[in-house]
Amino acid sequence: MLSRLSRRTSAVLAGLLVAAPLALVGPAATAATHPTATAHPAATKSCAASVSTTSPRQYTYVGVNVSRLSSGAKVKTVAHYKTTNTTKTATASSSGKAALSYYISGATVGYRVYVDVTATKGSTRWTCRTSFTPRSR
Repeated sequence: MLSRLSRRTSAVLAGLLVAAPLALVGPAATAATHPTATAHPAATKSCAASVSTTSPRQYTYVGVNVSRLSSGAKVKTVAHYKTTNTTKTATASSSGKAALSYYISGATVGYRVYVDVTATKGSTRWTCRTSFTPRSR
């Protein structure tokens, strides 16, 4: 009786082993046979950003300084003025810093301009923000 049970169990298990791979078709098959094919979200870290002056006069330059990045990270800044957005790009130095300059022209006096910073290197992403408020010349 034991040998008959063992043969029956063996036959059932053999059928499952043959049927299981055949059931995996399409995206499920790819994920099951290639688990590294799934994309991992980028790690997000904080950077540090500051401006050379928080209340610059119209028609002057404002420096945006970014730090706490990895060497060679690609940096993108976006200054959000009242009527437009201005984008600047740079690459972080070997010490993980970047400096960008914005000519603020006739920016609206008293309107706080936020500068959003995003930096990337490989799968790592950094974000931070700073701001300034233009004053009349």
